[in-house]
Amino acid sequence: MPRNRSLPPHLEIRKTGYYWRRRLPRSLRDRGGAFRSDPDETNCTPSTKSFLCFSLRIHVLRDAKILARRLTEMSDLVFAADAETTMAIAPETQIWMLESLARFEIEAFERERAVASPRSPEAAALGLRREEALQDTLRQALWLGDREVARQPLRHVAAQLGIEIDDPEEDWAALAYEATKVLLDVSQERARRQQGIYDQPSVFFRRAICTNEQDSVLPQRISATTSVAPATLASATAPVPVSARPAETAPTTPSATVNVPMPRPAEHTAPATMAQAEATTVSDEVIGTDTVTYEGMELPILFPFGVKFPAGMTSGQAQLARISMRPPNIHVAVDKLPEASQRALTKARGITLPEAINLLFDLKNLGYQNDFARPQKRDSTAGEKFEKENVSKRRLATGYWPEELGHGPVEEIDPEAVNDALERFWRLPVYHGKFAPFLPTDGYQDLIERCDEMAATLQAKLDRMKADGATDEEIDRTRKEEQIGRFKVDTYLKHARVLGAVGQMLMDMQLIDVNPFALCVWTNKEVKKMRGREEIKARVAWDDRLYDLFRSPIFEEELEDVGEPLFWAPLISVHQGLREEECLQLGPDDFGREDGILYMNVTNSVINATKTESSQRRVPVHPNLIALGIEELIALRKKQGKVRLFPHLTRGKWKGTLSENFSKKFNYYRRTNKVYWAGLDFHAFRTTVNNFLMSDNGSDAIRRRIMGHAPLDEGEKSYAQSLRITPLADRLASVLIDISMIRRPFDKPSAVVKAQAKDKGLRLVG
Repeated sequence: MPRNRSLPPHLEIRKTGYYWRRRLPRSLRDRGGAFRSDPDETNCTPSTKSFLCFSLRIHVLRDAKILARRLTEMSDLVFAADAETTMAIAPETQIWMLESLARFEIEAFERERAVASPRSPEAAALGLRREEALQDTLRQALWLGDREVARQPLRHVAAQLGIEIDDPEEDWAALAYEATKVLLDVSQERARRQQGIYDQPSVFFRRAICTNEQDSVLPQRISATTSVAPATLASATAPVPVSARPAETAPTTPSATVNVPMPRPAEHTAPATMAQAEATTVSDEVIGTDTVTYEGMELPILFPFGVKFPAGMTSGQAQLARISMRPPNIHVAVDKLPEASQRALTKARGITLPEAINLLFDLKNLGYQNDFARPQKRDSTAGEKFEKENVSKRRLATGYWPEELGHGPVEEIDPEAVNDALERFWRLPVYHGKFAPFLPTDGYQDLIERCDEMAATLQAKLDRMKADGATDEEIDRTRKEEQIGRFKVDTYLKHARVLGAVGQMLMDMQLIDVNPFALCVWTNKEVKKMRGREEIKARVAWDDRLYDLFRSPIFEEELEDVGEPLFWAPLISVHQGLREEECLQLGPDDFGREDGILYMNVTNSVINATKTESSQRRVPVHPNLIALGIEELIALRKKQGKVRLFPHLTRGKWKGTLSENFSKKFNYYRRTNKVYWAGLDFHAFRTTVNNFLMSDNGSDAIRRRIMGHAPLDEGEKSYAQSLRITPLADRLASVLIDISMIRRPFDKPSAVVKAQAKDKGLRLVG
């Protein structure tokens, strides 16, 4: 059947969903029946077609295209790797094998010496004679052109590196010849080390000297100072030829020892010939190491994504040059940070992604702003507030991004991998981490896959309903009730912008030279376009559904506690326009009288907190609240000696606010009593009051005073402080709400007695 040309390559649509299907290359089909449908079938001809075929378990074309593209890319890599094993040995692979051979031999020798027991002089002399005999054998092999002496060592190295080599290849002779020379060099090095002759002091001695005497120059085989043009290292383009570089050079790197790792063919360009390889690696000080010493610190050698090394430079020298041009630029109080973040800041390069994310949140918790390129003042109050309000953001950032992008250095992250992670980020459920089905117990990738599976199950159910003759009404109802909610735009941006802040912080501090998170920034135009594609669920004012809420049990039945916050807090907010935290932290001492009118004082104190400076205000109490008995509640709490109207409320574990736990209780109450509607939450009570005040065409300055909004001009800010309660009370009367269906808590004389008994832990009987 011809392939559907509207679909990407290797993607097919079948009755059960989307499938990825790709033919195996001949080299894999002919491998001992590993890919045959019947392993016992020995007469399978090489022309038999074999395929890889996977069900994507997805019914959404957009997601299927993404998965198909990734499977195609992965299979391209596998097929290319298989092809490389059957091709002539590339020059960079030869270099990799030879350096690995030397490294394996030296590391095995040092390990054996480290754990060996003391030996006699005779045994030591025997070891030297063995090395001399081995060297004579290797020289004889070089003289006679014998390649057999290097056969087994090369096979061992190839097996360790996962490389298949074929002896008849024309490159085999040259590779074996070079391997024989490497084995001779290794034997000579072993003989020197057996006698305690080393080319340089130990790494621990060098670090001690660099720490105590910063100006001392250590013995070294090569100088790490290299003159380079800054633009060459900062650019991701091809290096500028030496002849084309300007005469002026950048400042040289500090005196340091370069420990260069073995070249990795996939990470940077290797020399094309063996002679060039010798010329390049002659400056490598210690074979098999992958660190560079900078100011007494051992730093891992990095391969920043997209940066090519200048010609004539090793990777270690290039890293030292990058550090010298952009040394760490730290303007924060390091000693106030946790130990892990302190250690992260000591790295001139090589900070990992988890370390960077935790460093950002630790700095924000101290009260720093986002501009880390210059010294700045700390705001400890803002830092404490940030820490309380961003616990979930930190938990998601430290869990999701390292799982997607790895735990390695930030500079080595591929920006395309960041793009893929951002695409998958959309598929996280709205209630991630809140309910049992949406807990990332096995990681966030597993959570996304589980949600995708539930969505596919729902789609299959809808398809069956349609096939069975269900109406569109029934199908739409099922879809609405069982649809898995994914991230909304605001939630997505809030969490995704963390990566952008991490990258900017590291660039400001000059701890990285390449920012892989530069794309984690969204313009207003992009945000507007994103919001245009989703359902609008903006918070609105309560309509007549408010009276459905007032007809629920808590407002109609007798209360166990006359000061029940589930009863009073919504009523206070919908009449006064108070925020949730402002309602819950009210105390009996926050009420007073002026001109005979009862008022409440919203203040910022030792035990109270307000959102802004203008949130502190004095507003009259609505007549409906007085009719419901709020004065009796105030008197009761004063008699009990309480500082809160709702003394039994507890603060949340993460944010430390009264509203944290109460919000969960209020939402649970609305859901269990069938009075829950999206967008009509507790804060919508405040929106309702604001709409009443805007609809009566009264003074906007008075509206702002009641709502606690910032003054509009200097006259309102500086000259309206003596505004009396009476005009505010007259204006608040425009908030017209019917409370006729609500039961008054203090109607029965026994209500106060019950409240006092509950406060003392007693229960009335009879």
